Amino acid sequence: MRTVTALLLLCLLPALAAAGEDLPIFDAHLHYSGPDSDGAAAAFTPEDIIARLDRNHVPRAVFSSRPNEATQRLYEAAPDRIVPYLMPYRSRDDRYTYHSDPDLIPWLEDHLKWGHWRGIGEFHLFSEHADSPVIRDMARLAESRGLILLLHGDHGVVERLFDHAPGVTIHWAHAGTVPVPFFLGLYLDRYDNLYVDLSMRNERIAPDGRLDPEWAALFARHPDRFMVGVDTFSVNRWRRFDALVDETRAWLRQLPPDLAEALAWRNAQRLLMTDSGP
Repeated sequence: MRTVTALLLLCLLPALAAAGEDLPIFDAHLHYSGPDSDGAAAAFTPEDIIARLDRNHVPRAVFSSRPNEATQRLYEAAPDRIVPYLMPYRSRDDRYTYHSDPDLIPWLEDHLKWGHWRGIGEFHLFSEHADSPVIRDMARLAESRGLILLLHGDHGVVERLFDHAPGVTIHWAHAGTVPVPFFLGLYLDRYDNLYVDLSMRNERIAPDGRLDPEWAALFARHPDRFMVGVDTFSVNRWRRFDALVDETRAWLRQLPPDLAEALAWRNAQRLLMTDSGP
């Protein structure tokens, strides 16, 4: 039945396409890292980044970076548009060891004094490390502070994080490591505080540019739980930003207008902001 419903929606594509031409995007997954990683903060000034957002009708966006000071500079340039997440990596090698570092929690608490962080992440974590005391305490810290966890990891980690902190909100990057509609639906049914960003998944969602019916059915079933994003993990992704946003809008326009707006900006707005504007 869900597949049939999705196919019926796809039959409406010509009528729906025009409605999304100027659809604003709240990008839920961007990076602005420094020269010791991908070099974006060295290649582009905050003004350059804001200009890219402007010309692509991206009024707001989630950013994280290493070092975190790059995100702070970007926020200071446009505080009404930038949603900053605190990345728990202090160096390139931290990605592989942070989950067992006893100094991480005090470090996070110190950096949270800045007061503008909306979440912690992006962090890479897989099941074998998800039960460490550091990860448990990080999840509980986020829960106690009302911060969102931006997870790059598998479904087992989602389970462990909710075991550690049942009231925490998880922002699951890239639709997880098994980006299959049926599988995602099981987890969205199970966890009310689980939200999914679709960055890096355009080819799966819309092979050859045409929205897949199973994804369309999943979006219709959980219309308030998905967000879109580009994931600018490299300088090249920033250089291709315009094309990647266009690619995302192309499949969003294949959804009914209300659902397209929900994925494009309303869900992120409701989750991350206090006002109602796009």
